[in-house]
Amino acid sequence: MKILQFILFLVLTGINAQSKDASDFFKSHSVSRKVNNALLFIDKSSTIILNDYNKSVIYALVVPNHENSFSVTLQNQLPSIDKKQLKCFQISNNKFVIFVDKSEENFAQNVAYKKNFELKTKEIISCDGLFKQLKSNKLPKIPANVFAYSIFEETFVYLEDFATFDALQYLQIEYDLNK
Repeated sequence: MKILQFILFLVLTGINAQSKDASDFFKSHSVSRKVNNALLFIDKSSTIILNDYNKSVIYALVVPNHENSFSVTLQNQLPSIDKKQLKCFQISNNKFVIFVDKSEENFAQNVAYKKNFELKTKEIISCDGLFKQLKSNKLPKIPANVFAYSIFEETFVYLEDFATFDALQYLQIEYDLNK
């Protein structure tokens, strides 16, 4: 009986590990929802699928622009940002979220920044494994893309500006038009 319970535990743990998303990393539901949209775009984008980018490691880079706005970009190359600022989270074997922690900057001392970009620190992993995988990536760089969001009254986040490939596919995700 104990063997059966152990097997069941392993199966449930494996299922739980596979179902991570940005809500496991960000305390703000509205921020995590927008990051999840960018992660969903990885699976829907014709550009990513046709060019086999999804066969390599892809990460969503989340960068606070100031206390009430942030941008998300999809990348498959090493980031050019100071590695000391980066907080890494793993979604699956080849999907990650990297948050650029700007808590040392002036605007990050603001209460709004701390509330909007508060992290669940127990989920942070070392970025070393991700960087090692990115160094070995031979696929070309994902085309430039940016999803810029503004946080309105701490609970509502809206798409402020974006310049991305497959823009119509992203809008279908953003406005939940696939249902």
